[in-house]
Amino acid sequence: MRRILMAFLLTQFILALAPFGYTANTASAGEIIQEGVIRFKRPQVRAPEDMEATEAALRESGKMPVVPRIPFRPTMGEVNYKAAKTAAAAESGTVQPDRESPNIQLAPPILKGIDINGVNQIEAGGGRPPDTHGAVGLDHFIEVTNSHVDIFRKSDGARVKSVSLASFFGYTQQTLFDPRCVYDSAENRWIISAEAFQESSTVQRHFVAVSVTSDPLGSFYIYNGDVNFKNNNDFWDFPHLGLDSKAIIITANIFGRVSYRETRMVVADKSRLYKGLSVRLKLFTGLKGTLAPPIVLDNNDKTFLVAATSSGIITKYTLTYPGGIPTLTSSSISVPAYSMPPNAKQPGTTETLDTSDMRFVNASTQIGNSLWQVHTINVNGLPKPKFYEFNTAMNTVIQSGIISASATSNDWNASIAANANNDVYVTWTSTDPNAGTHAQVRFSGRLHTDPLNTISSGSALFTSSTFYDPSSDSPERWGDYSAVTVDPSDPLRAWIVNEKINQSNVWGSRIGEIGF
Repeated sequence: MRRILMAFLLTQFILALAPFGYTANTASAGEIIQEGVIRFKRPQVRAPEDMEATEAALRESGKMPVVPRIPFRPTMGEVNYKAAKTAAAAESGTVQPDRESPNIQLAPPILKGIDINGVNQIEAGGGRPPDTHGAVGLDHFIEVTNSHVDIFRKSDGARVKSVSLASFFGYTQQTLFDPRCVYDSAENRWIISAEAFQESSTVQRHFVAVSVTSDPLGSFYIYNGDVNFKNNNDFWDFPHLGLDSKAIIITANIFGRVSYRETRMVVADKSRLYKGLSVRLKLFTGLKGTLAPPIVLDNNDKTFLVAATSSGIITKYTLTYPGGIPTLTSSSISVPAYSMPPNAKQPGTTETLDTSDMRFVNASTQIGNSLWQVHTINVNGLPKPKFYEFNTAMNTVIQSGIISASATSNDWNASIAANANNDVYVTWTSTDPNAGTHAQVRFSGRLHTDPLNTISSGSALFTSSTFYDPSSDSPERWGDYSAVTVDPSDPLRAWIVNEKINQSNVWGSRIGEIGF
């Protein structure tokens, strides 16, 4: 009788925490995913005039936050990362035929309208890398960078708002960085996220802003929570932002004083976020990094997250909501072997640009059983993006291929997005020392009727006029990511934002409207 009573009480306790509460969850084959809860209290509501007042006060006082050089934190460890980069650089770089992408002439997307400069390093606070990211909505495009928010009108490209992340979120205690922005076209809401440097060994804050309406020039609900869950000097790094029909999903790599510890994920009920209510975020720990959530374009009852964890393996997590409680299971997808990309060479200098590791740097796109992603790998001694369309029902690869400006180009920092018909858009960075080509903002894509495994070399939205060498660092930091998003008003158009070079020591950004 006592056991029955205890079981009943335990069941009632678990149900009381739903939705998005705490349960014990077995992933697969004996793997245990630990769970918990992080709470976002009722948000602060920040109106445009609040942001502008903070910005004016910071400028008048001379206390505008200075954005530092933000280090890259590889999950494999700094020593192993440098060794892998050295090994990649030692490869011959001899041009060989690409055995994965057939040489078929396609009709990729073209420039359709807006082609403008985004924010630059001086305007954004002086930090690097820029972490260019953004999203397109009904009437505006939002660009977020380290450490700024800039809003542009779609009709003519005019910049109609420009404030620091500090002023936008109303937080000045620590520098905000690693921003992301998505537009929820199903609910017509904007979501902007950023993390702050640690306040102490036990406190680090992550911020999420949700627009009150579809107008990004209006008010935002500003949430924040302490993501140092174990009060163990954890550092929450490289956060991803995704969403499905039920929740906003954030993932991050966790580092200690010396090395990578694990990857974590939080799931927030977006119906409460969108109403400005307090929210309990379901927390999952012990995951593989770097874990990319999707932007889900339908009402699928399963949400898929992927991480390029080791050569030949993609780890897949499946998020479901039985009884309203987020639950996570894991599996794997076999792919052809991949390895660390070498750093990118530039014309006119021996200085190289950091192409990062093999991680997925942006959110996936999920439509039905299709999941689109891209990462940079080593192809014949050159960095090249490789795209995938995964079949999430069968854990197989529907198609994949290499994206390349030319046979001799260095290509990296890629993002991919698809519309509901599986028409695809990509943007990436490219240099070609053999051709004297400095860093380009490139774009391409494919229609769902195109031959499988193919994305053409595309076009250059912008070509920089000089190389990038802002410091004594070698290689120089670049990225860490870019963005491409499908226009909710026209699925045959998309908007891209990516890094360019204004001067040899100043980064800039470029925004473009592309389409079929």
